Amino acid sequence: MGAGDVHPHHRLHRRRARRRADRAALERRDADRAAVRRLSRHRGAGDAVLRPRDDVRGSAVARAGRRYTRCMAVTSATPLRREVRVLTGALVALLCVLIVTLIALAMSILRIDRLGAIADAVRTNVAPLAASSSHEDLTARLQSLRISNDITRIELYRGNALIAAAGDSVPSAEIITRALPDGRLIFYFNAAGWMGGRRSALILGAFITLATIAGLLILTLYLPKFLRPLEEMLAHAPLIGERPRGDDDARYLVHSFREAVERIQTQAQELDHLRDAASERAPDVRELARALNRSFTSGFLALDSHGSVVAINDTGREMLDVDSSSPAEAIALESFAPSFAKLVRESFEGRVALSRHEVLLERSQTLIGVTTVPLFEENAFIGMFALFTDLTSFRAMEGRVRDLETLVGLGQMSAGIAHEFRNSLFTILGYLRLAQRDASDETAARIRNAEAEAKKLAAAVEALLNFARPLTIRAQRVRIDDIVREVVERFRNDANDVRFSFRADAPVEINGDRELLDLALENIVRNAVDAARQQHANGGGEIDAQVTSAEHPTIVVRDNGVGVEPERAATLLLPFQSGKQHGFGLGLPLARKIILHHGGTLTLTGSPGEGATVTIEFYRTG
Repeated sequence: MGAGDVHPHHRLHRRRARRRADRAALERRDADRAAVRRLSRHRGAGDAVLRPRDDVRGSAVARAGRRYTRCMAVTSATPLRREVRVLTGALVALLCVLIVTLIALAMSILRIDRLGAIADAVRTNVAPLAASSSHEDLTARLQSLRISNDITRIELYRGNALIAAAGDSVPSAEIITRALPDGRLIFYFNAAGWMGGRRSALILGAFITLATIAGLLILTLYLPKFLRPLEEMLAHAPLIGERPRGDDDARYLVHSFREAVERIQTQAQELDHLRDAASERAPDVRELARALNRSFTSGFLALDSHGSVVAINDTGREMLDVDSSSPAEAIALESFAPSFAKLVRESFEGRVALSRHEVLLERSQTLIGVTTVPLFEENAFIGMFALFTDLTSFRAMEGRVRDLETLVGLGQMSAGIAHEFRNSLFTILGYLRLAQRDASDETAARIRNAEAEAKKLAAAVEALLNFARPLTIRAQRVRIDDIVREVVERFRNDANDVRFSFRADAPVEINGDRELLDLALENIVRNAVDAARQQHANGGGEIDAQVTSAEHPTIVVRDNGVGVEPERAATLLLPFQSGKQHGFGLGLPLARKIILHHGGTLTLTGSPGEGATVTIEFYRTG
């Protein structure tokens, strides 16, 4: 701060001193006057009471008056509530006046004596002519008056005799009679329109009344909700300022709000000074890394401005295969997996941020996603943070989803083709049976051969339909080591020319369908037996089944059969891709489909003449 600057605390003290001096001057001025004070109204209270002067405030009368004033102030309504009550009363009175005015206006427009006034005016016109005019003149005069006054019919009687009439009779007319010196006039008014107007006026009045009542109810229900925040502000206002409340709550709130704003501005200036003081000291990457080290569940690595490792969390040590006892400062960036170290070094040297770059760690064959964040302080590079996450399970899940989508597409297509084939095959078999009845022996033999081939094709179509049929998983807790052991024992009893072995390091449980898993493993072991017999026709085939309870439960089935070419391994998991002479190529695809529906993967590896290996991994064990 310069020499001419004033500290914010000094300005605040000066401002408060000026306000205290102003209040003291106002109190001295008011002390010279005979102040009249009106108490808050409480059941008739509210008479004017003289405020005692300073020189008599110590007297007993003054003390009693102050105690009474405090008591009334506590028990009476606050000024804000009084103002609201006055406003509410004025609003209710205004609405009532409005209702009465509207109803009076509607009744004046459609008043009941309107028809009588028309009848009186017509009688005044007709009375001079009733005694001297002829029938034709009276009829014409009545017709003119009827039309001009919107009367349905007018009848003129002399005594009881009808001497003139104009207009047609209406059954539901309003009838008004007016006397003449020697007779009477009868008026017929069509009251349908007038009655409709009166009904509309009554409906309008009722609607206005109901709307006003609803408005009053809403005002009564919601007014306390609007007043409550103001009352809470008034209750907390003494914590902000030193000014007495008085009777003007609005001015009191404004004054308290201004004082609060001034305090906030002063504190904001103090925070600015503290921030400026803190910015003079350069941030330390080690302190930042130490604060964030335990906040991440993924891997975390921090480098300083020289590229040295200053922090790495336990998750990062486990993923990068770093000794947990080594201090972070003793770890070199080059000691990590080469692909990871190269990516981080390039981001560090280029001062560029990376987002979810995928790297395969050479040692553990783990796929991780790396994100780097270079750190700058006023354009000065101070270090870099790196976050990395294991993506292996995510990629495996994506692969399973793609495989399931492929199987669904193949199943839909296969089901359509198989249905068409099956219908045609049944027709062909039927014709072949009919042809055998009248055929010669040589022809019948040929027909039987054709029928056998058609039955093989029908079996293939049926197998394809079974493959395409949707699976229903009846999940329960099953031990896959028991399932593998039972399948191996069944084949050991049936295939004496093949040697079987089975190992399981521990009981392994998953959620699955026991029958479907048994079917999948039976197809895998049968393929292994066929491959071993094909390679070792005179015996010597071996099949080894192993179950491990690692992070992902795994089943491995190895054989020493004919093997498989690596480039054909993936295609053998598709329908009708068989390496056997009489096979349909649906055993392994069906097994793969069952494993995928259990949240696992099935892979086939091997080499020609050296056997094949089927590996099953279950990723969803809960």
